[in-house]
Amino acid sequence: MTAAAALGFVLIVGGALAFVGLRGGHRSLAVPTAPRATPAVPPRPSAGVPRQIAANIAEANRVIEAPVTAKLAELRGVPVVVNQWASWCPNCKAEFPFFQRESQRYEREVAFLGLDAQDQRPDAVAFLRKFPVNYPSVFDQSAQQAASLGGGQGWPTTFFIDRRGRETFVHEGAYPSEALLDQDIRRYALGA
Repeated sequence: MTAAAALGFVLIVGGALAFVGLRGGHRSLAVPTAPRATPAVPPRPSAGVPRQIAANIAEANRVIEAPVTAKLAELRGVPVVVNQWASWCPNCKAEFPFFQRESQRYEREVAFLGLDAQDQRPDAVAFLRKFPVNYPSVFDQSAQQAASLGGGQGWPTTFFIDRRGRETFVHEGAYPSEALLDQDIRRYALGA
C-alpha cells in the first residue's frame, strides 16, 4: 500500500468514526450533573427579617472562623438549619442548590449556617464562589465542631435546631430532593 493510499484509508475511517460519534451512536457514561446552582444571592435581607437572621445574612457566603456554638448562641430565638459540607464531597455539591433556594425561601423564618468540615479554606472559598449562599459557613478543618453537634462522621449532615437552641433532628447523607429538605425544615425547624 502506498503512502497516499494509507493516508486516504485513515481519512475515510477517521471521518466515518467522527460521523458516528456526532450522530450519538454511543451513550454517555457520564454521571448525571447536580441541579443547577442559583447564580446570585441577595446582598441584603428583605424587610421584616428577624435581627438574628439579618446579622447572619450580613456574613453571607463567607467562610468564617468562629465556634459553631457561638454562632448558634447568636441565632437563639430563631430556628436554625446547619449543613455540614466540604468542597471535596460530591453529595454536598449535589444538594447545595437545594440549600441555596430553601435559605432564600425561609429567609424570614429560619437561619441557615454552613459547617465546612475537613476541608481546605481556599477550596471552601472557591466552592462558595460556584455555589453562593445567603449565610456564612463556619470553618472546621478538624471536624471537631461538627462532632460536637453529633456530626463529623459522614458528609453531608444536616442539623435542625429549634428556636430554643435544642437540636431536634439530624439528617445524615444528601437530600435526594429539595421537597424532602423542605419537608424537614417545616417539621424539625419550624415544628409544623
